[in-house]
Amino acid sequence: MVTTTIAPTQTRTPSHTSGQQYVTSQDKLAEAKAFLDVHCPLTRGSHQQVVSYLVYYQHLLAFFADGSHCGLASAQQFVGLCGHKEAPSAILLKTGAVHVELSFDRKGLIGQSDLAHIEDIQLQTRVGNGFDIWVSLLHGQTNMQGEKPTAKHYTAKDGNDYRFE
Repeated sequence: MVTTTIAPTQTRTPSHTSGQQYVTSQDKLAEAKAFLDVHCPLTRGSHQQVVSYLVYYQHLLAFFADGSHCGLASAQQFVGLCGHKEAPSAILLKTGAVHVELSFDRKGLIGQSDLAHIEDIQLQTRVGNGFDIWVSLLHGQTNMQGEKPTAKHYTAKDGNDYRFE
């Protein structure tokens, strides 16, 4: 089993909260993108700078504000998507035994303020015999007992149905 560690979130203490600390969704998103930079790196640049993702044939491309683009450093990490290749609603990556889902929503709570419109990043790992756990890095939710993120249907990069193994 692969163990994934995410660095502790930096907290802020606003002057009007009597010392209470809080973490913003932007802080969580920055941490989640830093996780992507380490475990699913791009050939250049950072997931922090990406303004859109699309699938070109069987490759994931990340586009930057200046119009340039690149792929994943390990192209085989891209395993599937939901939606259309030009504007996927979700992208599925795999690093080791862990699936990583990036879901997009231009109108979502987090997606509306993110350059790439990422609404959530979820991690999946298999525990025991066919028991999957999905953890949201941005919304703090956990789905257990074999559930996939919001029961989405994934298309593998070759066009077939993606099967979780």
